Parts: sequence; structure tokens; C-alpha cells
Amino acid sequence: MTLFSSWAKATAAAAFFLLFAGGMVTSTGSGLAVPDWPLSFGTLNPPMVGGIFFEHGHRLIAGGVALMTLILAALARRPGVSTPARLAAWLASGGILIQALLGGLTVLMKLPPVISISHACLGQGVFCLLLACAILASPEHAQGRGYPRVYRFAAGGFAAAYLQLALGALVRHTGTGLPWHILWSSSVVVLAALAWFTAWTSGPVALRRLATLLAIAVPLQLALGLFALLVRVDSTIIMGFREAALWRTAHLSGGALTLAAFLTLALKSRGSAAAA
Repeated sequence: MTLFSSWAKATAAAAFFLLFAGGMVTSTGSGLAVPDWPLSFGTLNPPMVGGIFFEHGHRLIAGGVALMTLILAALARRPGVSTPARLAAWLASGGILIQALLGGLTVLMKLPPVISISHACLGQGVFCLLLACAILASPEHAQGRGYPRVYRFAAGGFAAAYLQLALGALVRHTGTGLPWHILWSSSVVVLAALAWFTAWTSGPVALRRLATLLAIAVPLQLALGLFALLVRVDSTIIMGFREAALWRTAHLSGGALTLAAFLTLALKSRGSAAAA
């Protein structure tokens, strides 16, 4: 395993943790716990209490992921890195800088919905680019053959899941769009089922395993979503503030895992699909 491939995997894992940390900021209502940016109360080391723990902690993690992503972009210049992996690394490095700017604007402009939703969606996009970079950099990927039918359903599922996440961001930041978010989930379920079926009927063992992960991720995400909705509408469910925030963030993280499962299956099944 090359240094580039190992670093790409580590950066993608760190980006997923960053998504969780960002979700906790929203779920706990800590977006304006620190009113200035890029410093926190004019310092790099504010007291980590209350909402400051979530907001400033998120900033610290984001800084670490940004640094890792920029190092990845530098490593992409090394010989032997494939062109698709290099492009994904460079796009991710540009995306993480824009993401940092959007994060600052959400604070300075007092959480405007358009900026907040864009920040949430771009965060998922950067995570996907880093994950794609890790997959494309692996030696096994270069040797894989294509399975066009699996690829089409997995790629379609990825697009549907990304839109579903955008609708979820709309719900989280505006409180509107919940019916659309619920209805659109059916398209994700259908495409996941089709991707799973085609992988099991026409794909090799490796694709079947990935399809099984997808078949686990989607129902799990549905269950997390239903529970989050139940907590939202049923006043008889008594839950602590942080416990409720963890459940809401788990739903967001489950969406990222679903997106990752679709993307991994799509890239692994693509191979020479374009030429098939």
C-alpha cells in the first residue's frame, strides 16, 4: 500500500468524524456559541464549556482535516498516482478551503439557511471526494473489470442519496421540507434494492460483499430516521438533551455511510464500464 493510498484512507476517515462533529454542532444548537471567526472569542484556546465545546471542537477538527487534505493534494504529485485519484485529491483540497469559508460565513452572518445548507452539502461532497480518492488509489481498483448494470444502479443510488442528504439539511436548518425528505427516501430504497440484486446475480464475491453492506446501511438509516422523527413528534418520549442530539447526529452520520456505500459500490463496479 502506497503512502498516498494510506494517507487518503486516513483523511477520508477523519472527514467522516468531522461530519459527525459538525452534526453535533447543529443538533445541540451550538452554531453561534462562538460568535467570532476564525478565532474563538479572540483566542485559539477558549474555555471548552457548553456549546463552545461543540463549536470550537468542530473548528479544531476541521483545521486538522483541512491540513490532511492539503497534504494529500501535495502527495498526489508523486509518481504512480493515477490521474482520477490525483484529480479527486485536488478537488477535495479546493472543496475543503471553500468549506472553511462557508463555515466562517455561517457564523459571521448568523446562520443564514442558504449558507448553512451549502456548508452541510459541501461537507458531504468533500468526504465523498476523499473516499473516492482512497478507492481510486488502491492497486486492486486499477485491475478490476466493469459490471455496467451494477454501476448504473449504484451511481443512480448515490445521486439519489446525495439529494436525500440535501433535503435532510433543508429540514435541519429551516424546519421545512420534511414530507419531501420522507417521500424521496423511497427512491433511495428502490435503487439500493436494485443495486443489491444486480450485484448478487451478476457480480463477483467482492461486489456481493459491498452490496450486503449497502443492504445493511440503508435499512439502518431508515430506522434512525424513523426514530428521529418519532422523537420530534411524540412528546411522550422522554430523552435527555445530549442523548436526543446524539440520535439526530447518528441519523446524519448514517446518511453519510449510505452515501459512502453507494459510492464504493459504484466505483468498484465501474472498472471498464464506460467501454463495456
